[in-house]
Amino acid sequence: MYVKSLRIQNLKCFREASLELQFRGRMPASPSPALANVNLLLGDNGTGKTTVLKAIALAALSRVMERSGYTPYWLVRRGATAADVQATLVLHGQDVGSKTEELRETSVRTRIFRPSLSSAEWISSPFRTSPIWERMYEERSPAFFLAGYGATRRVAGSQEFDRASLRKLRAARYQRVASIFEDHVALAPLNAWLPRLLRNQSARAREAVTLINRLLPGATRFRGEIENGEIVFSHRGVNVPVAALSDGYRAFVGWLSDLLLNLCTGLPSHMRIRDVAGVVLVDEIDLHLHPSWQREVIPKIAAALPTLQFIFSSHSSIVAGTLMASNIFRMEPAPRGAATVSTLTAGIHGLNADQILTGPYFGLPSTRAEGHLHRLRSLAARAAAGDRSAGISFLDSLASGSEAGPAKIRRARPRKRSKPASR
Repeated sequence: MYVKSLRIQNLKCFREASLELQFRGRMPASPSPALANVNLLLGDNGTGKTTVLKAIALAALSRVMERSGYTPYWLVRRGATAADVQATLVLHGQDVGSKTEELRETSVRTRIFRPSLSSAEWISSPFRTSPIWERMYEERSPAFFLAGYGATRRVAGSQEFDRASLRKLRAARYQRVASIFEDHVALAPLNAWLPRLLRNQSARAREAVTLINRLLPGATRFRGEIENGEIVFSHRGVNVPVAALSDGYRAFVGWLSDLLLNLCTGLPSHMRIRDVAGVVLVDEIDLHLHPSWQREVIPKIAAALPTLQFIFSSHSSIVAGTLMASNIFRMEPAPRGAATVSTLTAGIHGLNADQILTGPYFGLPSTRAEGHLHRLRSLAARAAAGDRSAGISFLDSLASGSEAGPAKIRRARPRKRSKPASR
């Protein structure tokens, strides 16, 4: 399953918005995206990035959301009595029980109602009965695969994670996206499932370990080793338990562990993990990641799991610079408080962070600190009024941090022209 298009009405900050998403097998855009299975949502806080991820989950799981265990809360836009989310899904052979990779389109719709003067909301998903949806109700199946990860990335302790108990609270398909809707939902830790997989399905476990290693930065390796009941990583040559890793590693490994567990669940022995078609939503993909990791995280994920469609959100110009304009959606506020979604044609791939931040995707007037900008404006005004020392200070400030620093500018003297040789 892939999401081809999405239409939102009266959902949180959106009055109305539409998106046409990239996925493997879609006719390429012009220019063709470097990563055909990636979509990135950019925008200021409160402009709707997380709302788009929620809308995708609400629409794609429309058949099961009513009885999933999820209770909506303030999803309907203020002043409206109902929100409407519609999507065009592209179904894969994996979804309908076909051995071929045929793609077929279908439409889905979810509505959220809230009567006036009430904070209570409920979900309604009008649909016609059709045999193509039968596998949606099989919770241990790779059909209609959808997983989503909110920005909190809380990973359960190995002792507190009990999948059987979770099934009593939420439908398994909703559980896979619950952290986007509920901040307190915990993700499955490696300790909760990988040791059992190593014992019972060693080939599948090796596949999972290989994928984790492909996605980690070079200084950290994972061999699937267990010491004193704890899974350990090799970080700069030292074995470190998962719990002792930095926030960045734990946040990344946390959602990746949960994703791999969901991909392995019910997967037939003849299928590889990297062959599962489906949709993965990740809020704030750059969360806690060093800039060196941000430069490679999305290309690595897209290459390691090429048949999944990814929809990420981010605030990172470095992450954005790894993609093409056709991969990116920009959220921005519109008049009267609503948010809008747009795509831009301006080039972005390969630009440096400063160029991206001051360009149309982020729109910053400058990346310098506001206090420094105020000082530059003051110096410029004084220089324009004839203050020579202010002019020199202004040039010093502009040059600071460059190879030709302020001291070198002060020492620079115009070279004397050599006299022409007499004949």
